[in-house]
Amino acid sequence: MKRTIFEQLTPGMITGEDVYALNGQLLVPKGIALTENILDLLKMHSVRMIRIDDEARIIPENLTEDEVLQGVHIPEFVSKFPEETRKARIHEIKEFKKDYQESLNYFQVAINSLVDKNTTLDVTTIVNQTVALLNAGNKHTSILEMLVYMREYDNDVYAHSINVSLLCNMLAHWLEFPEEDCQMAAACGMFHDIGMLTIPEEILQKQSPLTAQEREIIQTHAEKGYNLLSTYNVDETVKLSALMHHEKCDGSGYPHSLKGGQIDRFAKLVTICDIYNAMTSARPYRKALSPFGVIDHFEEEGLRKFDTRSILLFMENTANTYLNSPVRLSNGKVGYVVFINRSRLGRPTVQCGTDFIDLSKEKDLHIVEMLPVV
Repeated sequence: MKRTIFEQLTPGMITGEDVYALNGQLLVPKGIALTENILDLLKMHSVRMIRIDDEARIIPENLTEDEVLQGVHIPEFVSKFPEETRKARIHEIKEFKKDYQESLNYFQVAINSLVDKNTTLDVTTIVNQTVALLNAGNKHTSILEMLVYMREYDNDVYAHSINVSLLCNMLAHWLEFPEEDCQMAAACGMFHDIGMLTIPEEILQKQSPLTAQEREIIQTHAEKGYNLLSTYNVDETVKLSALMHHEKCDGSGYPHSLKGGQIDRFAKLVTICDIYNAMTSARPYRKALSPFGVIDHFEEEGLRKFDTRSILLFMENTANTYLNSPVRLSNGKVGYVVFINRSRLGRPTVQCGTDFIDLSKEKDLHIVEMLPVV
């Protein structure tokens, strides 16, 4: 473990300690590989020196094709998957879809009754109904893959809420939260957008980009959601996530331009999962981004907007989930993700036939679509 001055830090080095800003805000947790974005973050906060774990493996920026291939399994093309594997996968997807539809119906009925003031709000039962989707043999990493097959429900407040709930529960597990906090994260994700149900339908269903005035109306959903939940016996944390899930750690969010320490910790998780699900969903006026496209967006936008540990863990685990997955590139070529570039998680190396395309170097190319494996 050695102290290294900022000028000697390079992408791939592993932090040997938690790195804090002068105001006490955690910038980079221990055990994280440095990236260009993280180095920019450290520079912005005038961090002059940090401890580097010199025993940890340092990830080189530039790898040869032989180094990329070393130890990396290259799967066969999708159409050549064994028939038994394909059948098992199809069965798993069908079962998940059936359970997903049941949860969606249950949630929609419960929330409509809530908005109409005809019933009490049983948060625990509603959340348990959805979190049960994680317990039918599905690992947390596979939730990301399964949601790809649920995209027929994209343009729907209810489906979005269920997806964000599942993602929040997954992220909380990745962060090693206690089980009760993982349940709380799921509840916060489930009810974060309840204020959307007070927004006029013609705005929600508009087939073209919103006007400035319509965006202002949409933005009222955060406070309206908080006010609606406040009329029921709901945990304050759930209400705060409804209010704060569009706040950003750098103060650029809404409705109150809060900064890092002022934002509820669960709301910070919801922010990440809300953006991810929204951007990987198609809208009338734009196509869905691939998971790697969203990660690339996070990296481009800058990590200072989000809770650092949460966003880094979310990006890394999400990228690793899709290692060896079939993808389509923006030039129409089909290939497989064969290597995750630690310095640019949203731009992996893709094998297309015998070609290896490092997207971190090919700025005009990107992954536009994750292809089904069945």
